Amino acid sequence: MSCSAPETNVLAEAYGNKLYADDLKDLIGESVTQEDSVFITQEYINQWLSKQVLLHKAEEVLSEVEKNKEKQLENYKADLLTFEVLNKLSTQLVDTSFEESELEEYYEENEEDFELAQNILKINFFKIPEQTNGVNKLWNKFRKDDIAVYAQLKSIGEKRGNYYVDKTNWVYFDDILKEIPITTYNQENYLNNNKFIRFNDNGYTYFIKIIDFKIRSDKSPFSLERQNIKELLIMKRQQEMVKEIETKLIDEAYNNKEIKRF
Repeated sequence: MSCSAPETNVLAEAYGNKLYADDLKDLIGESVTQEDSVFITQEYINQWLSKQVLLHKAEEVLSEVEKNKEKQLENYKADLLTFEVLNKLSTQLVDTSFEESELEEYYEENEEDFELAQNILKINFFKIPEQTNGVNKLWNKFRKDDIAVYAQLKSIGEKRGNYYVDKTNWVYFDDILKEIPITTYNQENYLNNNKFIRFNDNGYTYFIKIIDFKIRSDKSPFSLERQNIKELLIMKRQQEMVKEIETKLIDEAYNNKEIKRF
């Protein structure tokens, strides 16, 4: 706390201790809104006052032995440092490369762990101005799966709208709703009953093709889980590496007679 800070800068006081505005300057970033800034400040003040009350009560109630936490702090620091060094060394040494077959094997052996929590789909869509010339003709071609019309729609979307064309990757329905103003109270029903969709909204016409979909509780596809599986296997390798590093360091210290037991 800033002892030299002006009294007008005091935010709170408890048992002779003062909390100054400067103590919070690193807590609130420049991008934080005024409303959030006020909320963060009030929450911090409440927590600070609560802590001061409890610390004051601790001084009254606890004995000198109970208040002496130096040993616990030393052990806590030692635990933190040993964790950090093992984590750093294992991160540097662990092999993060995998054969695709390794990832697929894990997926197949643990398929019960890969259940969708959200609806997903493969989708193509084009957002073009509502007054686009020949929009009905474009829609008829799109609905007939005329691939040749995609280049034309893509060109219009690039200049005066938006588009998404991808037959391979799965996307979450909730993410699609951020781009396309679809109105539905039942995503599963919507997916089951629509393939080619057209509607107007806010001066734009949307052409949508739902290529494929999976609903929540279905088995999540491998392509969607691939990166998660890789990260999980890396974590397992790192845990094994931690044990190896610790054993190696202890053995080296014994061999170099840097440690001994009696």
